[in-house]
Amino acid sequence: MKNTNLLFSALMGISMLSCSVDEPTGTPAEEVPRLNITFIMDAEAERLDNLGNPVTVPEGNAAQNPDFDILGLHFIGLYPDKFTPYDDGVTITSTATTGSGGALAIDFDSEVFFNEEINTLSVPLSYVTAGTYEYIRASIGYQKYTIVYNLEGAATEIPDWPAGVDDDIDVDGIVASFLGYNTYIGNYVIEDQTVTVNGNKAQGYFGLETKGNIEGFVFTQLTQGEAPQTTVPNPINETSPVPEGSCVVTGQFPSALVIPANATEDINIEVVISINQSFEWEDTNANGKYEPLLGENVVDMGTRGVFPSVVD
Repeated sequence: MKNTNLLFSALMGISMLSCSVDEPTGTPAEEVPRLNITFIMDAEAERLDNLGNPVTVPEGNAAQNPDFDILGLHFIGLYPDKFTPYDDGVTITSTATTGSGGALAIDFDSEVFFNEEINTLSVPLSYVTAGTYEYIRASIGYQKYTIVYNLEGAATEIPDWPAGVDDDIDVDGIVASFLGYNTYIGNYVIEDQTVTVNGNKAQGYFGLETKGNIEGFVFTQLTQGEAPQTTVPNPINETSPVPEGSCVVTGQFPSALVIPANATEDINIEVVISINQSFEWEDTNANGKYEPLLGENVVDMGTRGVFPSVVD
């Protein structure tokens, strides 16, 4: 997915809603007015910090725009105003949690996963409380994307690296990152590699898979790590904070979303999620390349802003 403006939607059916109900009797499903929410991953959207302020990459770090493949959500909710507590919003979808790993955690397998093939999460408007909403929130549990990194250091770090072959080579790495406050993972597939966990992982855990053919030397690398920071933009943090350690991002509608009682037409929302330089690392030699084999560490892999709007 090389486009910087990407559409994602649920791979799973919308049976992921917090309660399962049938369509209203007597009305064909296609005629029921619906709330349609489209997620757009945009590398050109504004880059924000945790409080929703515009921010650049700090000195000493470098960053890049990831090429997205999959987005996983645990929760979506609507909020009337900036004073509405996190627990008092109107839930659009909320997926399962589990105690299988000890402490309560998001069940990774139950998340609603999105990719570029279909683009919309859709629920009947009759299931959404009528009212006026200024904010939308989403709990991002999982991201899978491709980044570019440099193999500098491979000659000493990778066994059997061919002698005399320059390791100053850029390669693609596939990242599977877990951003929820706590996620129970049985196993997950990055690209070709399956990682077995069978336990809980805290926010910031990731797996990175690389494969390549360098002058006949075929290699596959699998790395697991922890990002020490995950940016979670919340412009209303002072009046409505989100749970500590969660990845519940918040965005404000330019004009409030109105859900009428007894709606007769669909309401369509686009939610732009900024991935503007969202993969960030310590650039120890200031060359702008991510070089993990030289000890450069991932600093941040959170998203960089949420910008919802109502569209025709």
